[in-house]
Amino acid sequence: MEWFMSDDTQLPSNRVNSYAMTAVGHVRKHNEDAYLSQSAQCHWAVADGMGGHSAGDVASQSIVETLENFELRPEFPDAVDLLEDLLLETNRKLRNLAGESHKIIGSTVAGVVLLPAHYLIYWCGDSRVYLYRNGVLVQETVDHTYTQELVAQGMLTPEQALVHPERNVITRAVGASDELFVDMDIRNLQAGDRFLICSDGLDKELSDTDIATFMEQRDLPLDQLTQQMMDCCLERGGRDNITLILIDNLTAA
Repeated sequence: MEWFMSDDTQLPSNRVNSYAMTAVGHVRKHNEDAYLSQSAQCHWAVADGMGGHSAGDVASQSIVETLENFELRPEFPDAVDLLEDLLLETNRKLRNLAGESHKIIGSTVAGVVLLPAHYLIYWCGDSRVYLYRNGVLVQETVDHTYTQELVAQGMLTPEQALVHPERNVITRAVGASDELFVDMDIRNLQAGDRFLICSDGLDKELSDTDIATFMEQRDLPLDQLTQQMMDCCLERGGRDNITLILIDNLTAA
């Protein structure tokens, strides 16, 4: 796994607001998304079971259930080590569940942990984390997809990637392989930071411009803002399962 060490050695004390929501959408018969919302641990995550594969909902739910065991403790404060162990455990569970059938039981995952002066993000697949800070929206994660690899190699433009026939092909997932690669990074946290974690069902319907327009609305309670974003996704087709979590950090670092 690829990760960077944290130097935060105390438990989270952030004051945060958060709200999470999921919907099956208008096309899928089942919701293969799952989410984790642990405000007490300052930890949130979204998992998206791999559509078209066996037991996608089992995979995403297994990730969330395992991540529920995440708990920072004074005697073992490193969030990176904790998450690494939990995700590796989930990967082993899903590989064992798939057994010798050669079927894939896998899921993406993207998550955020707020630490006293930093935030940790982790992701595998095409679920995303966005940060809205000082009026600017930034996609904090880089999709693990075939088209993103082509963009990185200069073989596609980002605009071409949006309409490429293989735009939904992911190159990493928890449970897809015996070897797990999850990207992790720790970055500086600021008061007023607003985070969005979402499955790809959201960014299929909302552009970055759309997302920024929603994220700048500070006068709305998070539950209402989350509902508005969900409603917009559904009005535009709801072609996939949709899951989103909004998080406001209210504590100065």
